[in-house]
Amino acid sequence: MEPILLIDGTEEGDLSNLRPQSSEYTSAELRELGLRFYKEVWKEFYEWEPRECQQIIDDFAGKKQVPGEREKYDKMIDQLFDPALQDSEMQIDLENPNQPSLVVTQYDVDGRGISYTLEVEEVSVDTTFEAHPPYESCPPINQSIRSDSRETAAFIPYGDEEDFPVMDYLDSFQSFAWQEDFDPDLEMIQIETVRRLNNMYDISIKDMERMHIFSKPLRQTYNLGLLWEISQRDFLRWPGGTEDDIEGATVEPAADDLSRRLSSVLATFCPNLNCLRTLCTTHTHPQSGSFGGGKPKMTSQSMRLSEGEPCGEECFRLVDESYMDKFFWENESDLETLRTILSISPDLFPCYLADLCFKPCREVFVQRSHIFPDNMVYDDDPADDEEIHARNNETGRKARNHPLVFEGKKDHAAFVSLEPCNHKGPCEKEQCECSRQRRYCQLACRCGIECIRQYPGCKCKSCQLRCPCYLNDRECMPGICDGCDARGSTDMPCDNTKLQRNDVKAVEIRRAEHGLGAFAVQNLRTGDFIGDYVGMLLTGGDIDDLEPVTKYSGRNYFFEFSKENRQEMLDAGPVGNATRFLNHAAPKDANCEARVLLVNGEHHIGFYTTKKVARGEELFLWYGDIYWPKDLQTEGDSSESSSD
Repeated sequence: MEPILLIDGTEEGDLSNLRPQSSEYTSAELRELGLRFYKEVWKEFYEWEPRECQQIIDDFAGKKQVPGEREKYDKMIDQLFDPALQDSEMQIDLENPNQPSLVVTQYDVDGRGISYTLEVEEVSVDTTFEAHPPYESCPPINQSIRSDSRETAAFIPYGDEEDFPVMDYLDSFQSFAWQEDFDPDLEMIQIETVRRLNNMYDISIKDMERMHIFSKPLRQTYNLGLLWEISQRDFLRWPGGTEDDIEGATVEPAADDLSRRLSSVLATFCPNLNCLRTLCTTHTHPQSGSFGGGKPKMTSQSMRLSEGEPCGEECFRLVDESYMDKFFWENESDLETLRTILSISPDLFPCYLADLCFKPCREVFVQRSHIFPDNMVYDDDPADDEEIHARNNETGRKARNHPLVFEGKKDHAAFVSLEPCNHKGPCEKEQCECSRQRRYCQLACRCGIECIRQYPGCKCKSCQLRCPCYLNDRECMPGICDGCDARGSTDMPCDNTKLQRNDVKAVEIRRAEHGLGAFAVQNLRTGDFIGDYVGMLLTGGDIDDLEPVTKYSGRNYFFEFSKENRQEMLDAGPVGNATRFLNHAAPKDANCEARVLLVNGEHHIGFYTTKKVARGEELFLWYGDIYWPKDLQTEGDSSESSSD
């Protein structure tokens, strides 16, 4: 069977190593070979396409005979020359006055028309029928997402309404999305050229890029480039093209190839350790493009002498020196699996490795000893240098003498959230953005929870009103806060982690005095968590671009975290969840409040009840210190009315 083109999810660095390939061609030879195949495919494609298109047109024109259709077509053409035809008009049959009919007249390019009658069914509308409250859209999401590029306009909202200021809206865009240069024929020719070069001459993706004959890069990232784009739409069937279906052209790594499997899925996972989602649309900072490369710091001897209880009768702690040369693994795939795991976590103890490799603990220990001989293991991490330790301790003392900006304060809403730091060595001012901004490090920072800049957390057994995390509008952090069950691993999880655990009270969306509203489906107590306000993550420039839409519709769903922070805001207009429908009210009438929370270094807006709410009662929100842009409010959309 002819090998097929590999199109999988590997990251950019692995694309040239999908299988052993070597470049035996010079750049000139590669270009000459590529152009020869390109011209050959081009000629085949355009010898086939015009005939195929003509056949399709002939079928549509009726040349493909269908019983009765030809006679119907000829009769319609004869009627075109009837001079008695009139314009379209509604006529009433005197014999059946309750059955109106519509006469439609169609005209050709010469002004000649043909008329035919359409029966019209009369529909009675109940005058008591109430129109649905107006809104644009609200597809449900459970996590805020980044807005798309504002450089191109995907569509024109209210494009069919004369009063909408179209030009004011379009002034913020550079072009229309549908103006993108896209030639599907050219893509088919190029993808077939790639397939033939790969299958016939075993030319690698990297060498094909050296030819400089393709209109766009073949593969820039796991979701960008010609090979990715062609895999996202239907494949054109033509005689010179591949007969493989697009799913068949996606070759997955073998079941025992752990290294390539990890490479293929790594790019789809969010690098933010707070998220752990595939194809994340919230975090855009690509921190991790590869895995592995770790160096061992522990010798086999130091592992054996470390404190700990044996994991069983075959634990490595019970192995003597004589066993080290008695056992070897013959299956190379088992060894490769162990090597892959050790490349990620080289100092993982054999007790854990045994579970991952499905092998006895002592056997794994022996194989690790062969992979990392004691005489080859040394710690070259500068963090272990005494001078570095002294400097790190001095940094710690300075940090404690000069409190960080968030410590003991609630003003974090005025600061833009930082991306997790990712650098070598301790978090010092010269290299760490968290340090330069005088901010705490986050759980997602790659410095680890032992970093001196990590938020200290709380020591509470029960995180209520006196909890320092609660007082600073932070949710407790798993792995940082001791005493409370911030991980949610027991039946009594920390009460200050409701947003992280999505421990919400259900609400019902139905008609209210102001459009749609959210109603309690059970009795609620003071302090109950209603939900996390989610939507599109916008900036100050985005909100200015959307101003024509919000003013025209009379509705906006923008929330800023504070008046000082104009770089972060949420818009639940296009997407959101049930919290979008909480109507606003004055403080004396509201039964819910909005709070800006810092959850693992990221801002969130949480809604909480401020008083008891009976089942069936509508929830009204007072947004408190959160800034709801009043300059975008229109008449009839005040703080005492609905945002919907």
